[in-house]
Amino acid sequence: MGAGRRRMPGRLVAFVVALGLACSMGEAFGQTVHSPTIAMPDGVKLAADVVLPTGAGAKRSSTVLIMSPYGRATRLSAHAAQALTAAGLALVFVDVRGTGASQGRQTSVFSRQERGDLNPILDWIAKQPWSDGRVISTGASYDGNLAALALAANNPALVAAMPRFVDFDTYRDLAVPGGVRNEMFLRGWGRLTDELNQVPSCLLSSPACPVTQPNIKPVDGDDDRSQLRLALLDHRLDWSPYAATMAYSFEDDRLRSGRDLRGGFLSMQGKALTQSTRPVELWGSWFDASTADSALEWWAAAPKTPMEIFLGAWTHGGGARVDPFIASSSEDEPGAPVVAKAFIDFAGRALASPQMVQRQIHYYTAGAAVWRTTTQWPPANVAPVRWYLADHGALTPSSPSTQTGADRYPVNFAATTGKANRWTTQLGGGPVSYGDRAVQDALMLAYSSAPLAASIEITGTATVGLHLSATAPDGALFVYLETVAPDGRVTYLSEGELRLPLRGPASAHNAPPGVDPSFLRKDFAPLISGKPVEVGVRLHAVSARIPAGYRLRIAIAGADADTFARYPAVGGQTYTVIRSRTAASYIDLPQAEWSSGAEAGVR
Repeated sequence: MGAGRRRMPGRLVAFVVALGLACSMGEAFGQTVHSPTIAMPDGVKLAADVVLPTGAGAKRSSTVLIMSPYGRATRLSAHAAQALTAAGLALVFVDVRGTGASQGRQTSVFSRQERGDLNPILDWIAKQPWSDGRVISTGASYDGNLAALALAANNPALVAAMPRFVDFDTYRDLAVPGGVRNEMFLRGWGRLTDELNQVPSCLLSSPACPVTQPNIKPVDGDDDRSQLRLALLDHRLDWSPYAATMAYSFEDDRLRSGRDLRGGFLSMQGKALTQSTRPVELWGSWFDASTADSALEWWAAAPKTPMEIFLGAWTHGGGARVDPFIASSSEDEPGAPVVAKAFIDFAGRALASPQMVQRQIHYYTAGAAVWRTTTQWPPANVAPVRWYLADHGALTPSSPSTQTGADRYPVNFAATTGKANRWTTQLGGGPVSYGDRAVQDALMLAYSSAPLAASIEITGTATVGLHLSATAPDGALFVYLETVAPDGRVTYLSEGELRLPLRGPASAHNAPPGVDPSFLRKDFAPLISGKPVEVGVRLHAVSARIPAGYRLRIAIAGADADTFARYPAVGGQTYTVIRSRTAASYIDLPQAEWSSGAEAGVR
């Protein structure tokens, strides 16, 4: 088969489809469809699809806006689009600058040019004869971050946003969590982005391009594909994400081009985002990178925003349920119909009045398969309970009584969370399965409680405080929260990461008492061999019911071989964890007793 007929690689199809709950729109469900270009102030033309409800000419419509670098024709399923247009909503899909059939070049993630295109896109929609001048942005993953950035553009046409599975701070929540470089994601996402943007098969045969590359759809009037070819030639000069970020380890590091990535992070949008009074509905998952943490960070940073949050147990994009205690089934898996229904409900309330969207968090509890609602976080029934690391690998609520106590751990760099974890699902929404962690825990330093006398719930963010010393100047710390069933099966619940030389000032993610870690290059402070330090690791938020008879476990590692970079890059490392009366090591669990009444308010 010739290059002009080469089909999109299977892993790339999965990546493009999963991030949008998508299938190709084709002729887009029988509604009125056209594919215009939207001119930007600098002359670059962006490719768009406009899908109008039946009879749109007689009545102006509010608009759903989805912007994506993954191909505008793949962002929504036929079922979801039919549901939205049947509800009277117009749909606009846009290939962002430098991608798909849009002209220009993509120079970085959420670049200044990409953000600068948001206002002209919104202005264009508001001026169309079929538009009532009101727009709601939405999308998942990268698309979701763009939907949120549209809020920060502060355009009067944008009335609300429904971002799903986003990163509030892309450095801390995904690329380098805890200062530990997510090598698997940076390499994998970089490779997939290169494959999407560099399409020699389309340049060789532009007419065949929509068949061989369904993420690339021409615009109206481009019968000879000459406009598409010019756009694709532009894309040959797009950035190559992995090559550009190979030295990206510190928060203030720049790309090889000299660009600062932080300008596009949601956490850097200031008052435009955090003081916004436009309604927002956020979706995140306990088991999808840090998307639940990101939603909660935004909640805390934007107290004036009418915000509704759904925190579930899903793969990236919401394609499947992830409950480590319950086998997956179609029940409670969102899928396109549920997403569309949720969006229609949210859009109806947001368009009626911002006051119709009230601040509340709906969250799923793993192991109980229930949904509950709260107006505060953590929920009112939850309080921190401190568990101490103790002799003989014990985890106990009693504080240490001796002046000495320590455990030596030669780091095993083969330790791993596998290739179907909370980070790998980011590359296309694949399954999340940690399996039985007992074998991996044998490669770590583990502390387990006695069997629980009664069922408990853990809902919120656990914080670990450790006193330790190291033998090498650089090192990473991974702390896992797990349960041990009566039959010995070990189940993963959450984790936290920290690159140890980045332990002092300024992070919302890792903060032992009196010490705020920093991820700035200037604050890198190598460890001194044998000198104890106090560090804190904040685990990713989770909600789970732990049955009576189960034990709690904390497992400590110095590597995650299949996901994160190795620290130190060569050579060994040994940690000594101190657990004495004057240097106690512990975990604070956001904990509550579980009762039958806990199921009140199930969604």
